[in-house]
Amino acid sequence: MGNKILEMFTNWLKDLVNIFINFLSNILFNYDGLAGYALKAYNLFVFLGGILLVAVCLGKVITQLLSEAEGSQEANVWWTIVQSVKAGALLVLMPLVISLSMNYIVKPFGTYFISNMGVITSENIDSMTKADNFVEVFDSTMSIVLVWLFVLIVLGFFVIKMTITQTQLLMDEIISPLCAISVVTDNFNFMDNWWRDILSHVFTIITLSLSMLLFTEALSLETESIWTKLPAIIGSGALVISGPSIAKSIWYSSGAGRSGMGMARTAVNYAIHKK
Repeated sequence: MGNKILEMFTNWLKDLVNIFINFLSNILFNYDGLAGYALKAYNLFVFLGGILLVAVCLGKVITQLLSEAEGSQEANVWWTIVQSVKAGALLVLMPLVISLSMNYIVKPFGTYFISNMGVITSENIDSMTKADNFVEVFDSTMSIVLVWLFVLIVLGFFVIKMTITQTQLLMDEIISPLCAISVVTDNFNFMDNWWRDILSHVFTIITLSLSMLLFTEALSLETESIWTKLPAIIGSGALVISGPSIAKSIWYSSGAGRSGMGMARTAVNYAIHKK
């Protein structure tokens, strides 16, 4: 009775693994740009950004002209005009940068890594669990369930983290008009943060794809003993789940990690005071 339950559970895990595999091969790197409410929000931000750009520039120019009339040496009307032209150009260039990053950097790298993973199928994992060196050490149904569960967890983390990272890039594209007009201001220029965020997400996608490639290679690795293969599977799987340390360092240095932790602390404090 217990073995039948474990076999049924194994079949469920196989079905879930196949769902993630199909997602990997058909959906993951299909970037078609903004659509629906995301496109509407972007157009709204472009409209509001244009109004804010004109208002801020006019306000700064008028203030600086008045300061010059009073004999101030700090007013710089030419700098404001140049920054205004720069902001207008960035309104067009920033979405183009994201599109080029996704279509000509992320997509080729991701497709290359995934195509080199070979055909990830449940048969490959089945053959590994039925190999003599595996059966010699792990000959119980529970061991097979644990292997399938670990593969499912790794695939699940990979797909979820990749989709979240791509969604972050889409959010960067949506709010790019507001970041573009920030170059006109003196104290609220968000462009450096925006560029770091873009680079950190692109780097995360590439390193995650490479980590998944290493995990797939570890699964298909042919060794005389399972003890030689097992550390490679666990290590590469943990790399997919936790992410490379260099990617986390870049992510935190970009400011996204610090802002996320700040938001989490705010939410916790709010919940405590609510009680």
